[in-house]
Amino acid sequence: MSSVENHLNKLAFTMKDVPVNMRLFSLCMRSLYAEKALGESSDTAKKINKIRDDTRKDALVYVKYVLPASTELVRNLKEFFEYYENLSLEDWREYLPRILEEVRGYKQCCVEIINLHEKIMIPLKKREDEAKVLIEELKNLTEVLKRKKAELEKSASTKKSWATWLAFVPGVDAIAVPLLKMRADSDLAESVAKEAQCSINESSIVVVSKTMIPALAAFIEGLEGIAGFFQVVEQEITTFQNKGEKALEKPIEMHYKMMESKAKEIKQRCTEFFAMIPGVRTDFLCIPETGRDKNYVEIWLKKQQEEIEKRYAKSFTGQLRKLLTNLSTDEGEKLMTKGKD
Repeated sequence: MSSVENHLNKLAFTMKDVPVNMRLFSLCMRSLYAEKALGESSDTAKKINKIRDDTRKDALVYVKYVLPASTELVRNLKEFFEYYENLSLEDWREYLPRILEEVRGYKQCCVEIINLHEKIMIPLKKREDEAKVLIEELKNLTEVLKRKKAELEKSASTKKSWATWLAFVPGVDAIAVPLLKMRADSDLAESVAKEAQCSINESSIVVVSKTMIPALAAFIEGLEGIAGFFQVVEQEITTFQNKGEKALEKPIEMHYKMMESKAKEIKQRCTEFFAMIPGVRTDFLCIPETGRDKNYVEIWLKKQQEEIEKRYAKSFTGQLRKLLTNLSTDEGEKLMTKGKD
């Protein structure tokens, strides 16, 4: 099996999971805000809230800039395979120089988009390490809450029992019974609150460390699969160009037929990715935003733009220029909408 065929098969397999992992990531982000923030009566609760709110900032960066770039990358992949699905072998050969130029641009864009994801992943991984430490603290906090819950339930039961007995004591029933019942109800309400707090404690930290981060890591792995695919395709098509088409007539035909055989499947996977985008956007839009978040997002973008321009000061292809333009304008939403067409 050739390197290109190996990457092609891997790409077809990986693309099945790309939409699933992206949606899982966004659902996890949304779930962190499904409940109110933890009450900050303890240092552990304050630390958990900080992890959640810091993650919110990166989520806002992601949906505004990184997700549209990812959508553009998948759209590029879909358009690449349209050459093999819509063109005959003869017509495809005529387009070979143009295809090679586009593949080179796609490859460079892949590198930059993966780099953007890794920039998001670094602080998330740091928070995962913090979460591991907090898990033990959280266990202790949750045990305290459970004990308080049990004590409140016992207290409520005792007060209700007293209220029942005192109801038969003349002169006391009119005052003591309503008061005891009121306090019993108050204890039960507080008990329910403690139980809810335990649930929030457990879910908030586990979502970040056990589900959300692995989902994003798997999504990045899928993007790396696309990048690796474009890299080997560039090498093979460059060989066709350098040695001449006639000298490599059979390998060229094999390349074309191999790509054509997978074109429909991979295009379908790309369509599934585009179909997932509206749900992901909805998930992220459910995350509350503060005034300070906007400043954080703008500073992040400016830094990424400067780094990309610096890396490609001498060689800035059309695809990279397009990517940078999309990051710095509102083209991202248009890209994601266009991907569904």
